[in-house]
Amino acid sequence: MLALALAAGLAGAAELPDAAPGQRPPPGSDEDELWYAMERSERELRQHPALVRDPALNAYVRGVACKVAAGHCDDLRVYIVEQPWFNASMAPNGMMVVWTGALLRFQDESELALVLGHEYAHYKHRHSIALWRKTRRTSAFLSSFGLLAWGAGVGPAGQLAGLVGAASLYGYSRDAEREADVTGFAAALAQGYDPMAGARLWQRMKDEEDARRYGKPLPVFASHPRTAERLADVRAAAEAAQAGGATGERGREAYLEAVRPFLATWLERELGRRMYDTSVQVLSDLREGAPDDLQGAYAFYLGEAHRRRNEAGDLARARALYAESLALPGAPAAAWREHGLALRDQGDRAGAREALARYLALAPEADDAAFVHQYLEQLEASP
Repeated sequence: MLALALAAGLAGAAELPDAAPGQRPPPGSDEDELWYAMERSERELRQHPALVRDPALNAYVRGVACKVAAGHCDDLRVYIVEQPWFNASMAPNGMMVVWTGALLRFQDESELALVLGHEYAHYKHRHSIALWRKTRRTSAFLSSFGLLAWGAGVGPAGQLAGLVGAASLYGYSRDAEREADVTGFAAALAQGYDPMAGARLWQRMKDEEDARRYGKPLPVFASHPRTAERLADVRAAAEAAQAGGATGERGREAYLEAVRPFLATWLERELGRRMYDTSVQVLSDLREGAPDDLQGAYAFYLGEAHRRRNEAGDLARARALYAESLALPGAPAAAWREHGLALRDQGDRAGAREALARYLALAPEADDAAFVHQYLEQLEASP
């Protein structure tokens, strides 16, 4: 039933036999050539400053990847890269790359498992070598595989872009993506994960895509099936699985425990993209499903997204969110600073002094502490 729900249009997608656990390409083959290039990229990645090296987070994400990859666990190496967009990629040699923007957007372990299962499926079905053979003799070969960045004197950002291009091969065919969706869904379901994870995740991704008013497609949307189509497919598969009696766990508490120490950094980087329409959507989604102890933080960062966007009504909304965040668990110290500055601008000097003093008490070593001291001096000196 699952295959019928998602497999329309997959004829011809699986051109090669699936990889067996521990399988390596024959020496001297074109697949061996491809693996050599990927292994070179992987060595570079291990030294890259954007690589997240926290042992606990890496162990957790790799553990989930191993669950869905089952017998192929030993074939995979999982790398977390500090990049604020939603993306993950799978190289043919077993190098799996997950961006922190994806980890920010997931709300539970079942959603993480679904995406990692999708990436693992590209490895299992050897989609990369099929694409390599199709592309290597065309004029697009070098640009498609992003291999020129290595050793060409580009900076770390350019190297990382080249690595991601090499790992993902700049987009599998849509039939291959659909096949990976089928396999990834089945792998996650087999490990007891919630069958509705994909429907929840892709609904939020569609909402984020719809909120974007300009620019190129986000990386996750560039080569995949249309988001609305994908959402319909995964929802149909989930409903079919539930009708057949499938149930599963979301793993919400375990996921939040793993990512909670990094959320403040990831939220700052999300805002650093300067794509405030989508950030407002992302933060609204995160706040809607957040536990009580994260409500204050998400309210503050949502306020920051409105303030930085600075369109009609945004400033008033930001000020309301700052004040709201202070009444909720988990509000960061910066919420007191922004609330104090808002009160200052509104003429409430006493309230501003109290809020800014509270900020300095909570964050005495903050980078902007000297400036906030100046604000306080000005407020105290003025009538």
